[in-house]
Formats: sequence, C-alpha cells, structure tokens
Amino acid sequence: MDAAPLVPGPPAPAPPPPGEVHVLYALVADVEGDAALQAEYDGLLAPEERARRDAFSFERGRLEYLVTRALGRTSLSRYAPVPPTAWRFRLGAHGKPAIAAPDHGGLAFNLSNTRGLVACAVAAGGELGVDVEWIDRGSRLIDVADRFFSPIEVAALHALPEAEWGERFFAYWTLKEAYIKARGMGLALPLGKFSFLLDAPGAPGIAFAAGFDDAPEGWWFERFTPSSRHRGAVARRSDLPEAQQRVVLRRVLPLRPDPPG
Repeated sequence: MDAAPLVPGPPAPAPPPPGEVHVLYALVADVEGDAALQAEYDGLLAPEERARRDAFSFERGRLEYLVTRALGRTSLSRYAPVPPTAWRFRLGAHGKPAIAAPDHGGLAFNLSNTRGLVACAVAAGGELGVDVEWIDRGSRLIDVADRFFSPIEVAALHALPEAEWGERFFAYWTLKEAYIKARGMGLALPLGKFSFLLDAPGAPGIAFAAGFDDAPEGWWFERFTPSSRHRGAVARRSDLPEAQQRVVLRRVLPLRPDPPG
C-alpha cells in the first residue's frame, strides 16, 4: 500500500521578521451581544485581570477591557508556542505591561484601546509602543494642542487650513502616545519637550528639546488607519534602517477566524 502523502500542518509560531511590527486589531462591535464568545474571553483571564475588568463602572469599559486582554493573550500565542491562558505579565514603574512568563523568545508587545477598537502590536524584541484613537471627538482639539504639544508642532498645526487640524492633531497625538508607551514612562515624559516632524517625505521624524534624555537615532515611527473612524501609530527603537521596517496591519477576532478587512 502506498503511503499517504504528507500534508503540511500550520507553521509553528514564530516571532515577526526583524523589520516588521505586526498590529492586530479587533472591533468591539464584533463581540457585542455574543455572550458565548465573551465567556470564552473571560476564561482566558487571570484572576487579577477579572478584578480589574469588574472595577469598570460602565459595561462599555468592561467589554473593551475584556477584548483588550483576550486580544493580547491570543496575539502573543500566534508568535510563540504558548497557550493564551499561560501568559503572565508584570507592570513597569509607570504601568507598562511586559511578559513575565513563560519563555517566549524575546517578544515585545504593547496594547492600546479606544472607543470601539483595541490593538496589539508585536515585534521581535526592542522597545515598542502602539496607540489607537477614536477621532469623533466634540472637544476643541486645537486647545488641547496649544496646551500640550511642542512649540514646533503647534506652529505647524496652526499653519494648516482649519479643515486639516483634526487629522494632524491625531497624527501628533497617536505618535506621542506610542513614543511614551515605548519608553515605558507614560506622562512622566513631558509632551511639549519632543516634536514629531511630519512634513518631510518618509516616516515621521522626531526631535527633542535641549536636555531631554533621548536622541532621535534608532527610533522608527509609522502611522496606520485601522478604520475610517480610528487612527493609530507605532513607535519602535530598532537598529535596522528605515527602509527595512514596516507595519503589518491585520484585523482579527480572538478565538474565531479572522474577519475580512
């Protein structure tokens, strides 16, 4: 009897290629009303995660937190042979989560959530940050920029037609959030002491005020658009040249087949 031909199985989990940051995002609307799926997500959480979830006052916040944690665990398990329930995390001095156990081959990750959308960035090591923002805001964004952005950014923003202020505001805001999350220092880093440079071709650049404890060399930034109502950005410290780096964006639904788009 002839042997049956070998059928290759799915590839073993492995970190993203060195120059890639994979951003997996999920729409909260895909989970709303699906009690069975929410129960599966709950089963992935550690006790302390359930306690934090239950501390939210409103259902929307509880659901966003649940989807965020499920996305983080299942995303990491795409890149390392670890069950989603086995991941253990620790928090840095300013609250940035990092993998505490088990062994995972040096993966770096970061999470972000905003109204209606959650995202997880994964890379093969290094300092990494991601931010996503919902852009349908009724507040005076220009007033926020005048208060918190650097003089370089404020001047560049005011030089644009008013119709372009919103898009530029969220470009700056997501980049700034991604950078401070990559550094793991949160708002301990003053937002007005570093500037993003967006008018030159290529990836966004960064400049620092005198005395700021960092240098532009080694940083790489990229913006992305996960939906028409959301904007995002990635920050990564890497030795690779800009031309070898890119964001791979992928819509997912944890524990279910990936939806289209």
